[in-house]
Amino acid sequence: MTDLIDTKIDAAHRQAAEAEVEAKAVVERMGRIPGLERFLASSRREFGAIPNPYKGAGNLTAQALLELHDAPLAQFLAKQVGRGISAPNYEAQAAAEARQQQVERMKAATAELQATNAAHRQHLDRAFIVGVDPISGNRRF
Repeated sequence: MTDLIDTKIDAAHRQAAEAEVEAKAVVERMGRIPGLERFLASSRREFGAIPNPYKGAGNLTAQALLELHDAPLAQFLAKQVGRGISAPNYEAQAAAEARQQQVERMKAATAELQATNAAHRQHLDRAFIVGVDPISGNRRF
């Protein structure tokens, strides 16, 4: 009889230890997301349990950060409590990508203009040193 109880206790502890290993891996992955440190620090975690921002009323900030930075993890945590995550806003993503491409084009154009201005400034400086009018090319007296 005692052996049966010991076996059940050992099996339950093994399951809890395996769940704890999984929970630590999930917590570590969550810790790599910027902004989730406060959620992880404030949530009390039981042995083998994963802190889940989708439980109960949920933590909307933590949910949004998860969905933004690690959608597969957000889906995993939401499915554990029978919920889903928001569908991505494809139009907003396309607009953000277009803005980013425009910023890159503007940076390239700015760099090109800076190079042109630097060359022109160098030409003016050389002309002044030599004593030549940079526009007409005539010598100044």
